[in-house]
Amino acid sequence: MTMVTCPGCGLVTGESAGPVPSERHASPGCWELYETVLARSYGLTGYRPVHQIVVDAYIAQHPLSSTRRQIAAVALCLMTLCLFVEKNADPRDGAALHKRMVAGRPDFHALPPPPAPGLVTVADVAAARDAEEHRRLVWAWGRAVWAAWEPEHETIRRWNAEALGT
Repeated sequence: MTMVTCPGCGLVTGESAGPVPSERHASPGCWELYETVLARSYGLTGYRPVHQIVVDAYIAQHPLSSTRRQIAAVALCLMTLCLFVEKNADPRDGAALHKRMVAGRPDFHALPPPPAPGLVTVADVAAARDAEEHRRLVWAWGRAVWAAWEPEHETIRRWNAEALGT
C-alpha cells in the first residue's frame, strides 16, 4: 500500500482516491477522516457541542491563502479557536461569533502557516470510542492547533478586539 503524507497536518494515511476540496491543503486520506468526524458531529447529539472546534482546528491545520475566501476562513477559525481556548467561549456559539466577526467587513491578511501544525490531528479524534472521549480529544486538538499558531496570536487577538470588542 502506498502511504501519503498530508501537506497540511503531516498525517500519514494510506492512498485514497477520494476528492479534496480546492480550498483545503489536505491529502485525500486526511480529508476522508475529517468527513467521518464531521458526520459524527452532525449526526450524534453527544458529539455536537464541540463541532465548531472540529471545523476550526481542521481548517487552521490545513490552510490555503490563495484567495480572499481562503484567507478569511482561516482567520475566522483562528479567531474562534482563540476565544474557545483562551476565553472559554462556548463552541456552540461559533456560527454566531463568525457572523459578528465579518459584520464590519474586515480586511484580513494571510498569515504564514506554522512550521509544525500541531501534534494532534483528525486521526486522533476519529479514534474516539464515545462522545466523552470525542469531546476531550477535540478540545486537545483545538488547543494544539491554537498553540501551533503562537507567532500569530497577537494579530488574531487584535482581529477579535476589532470585530468583537474583546
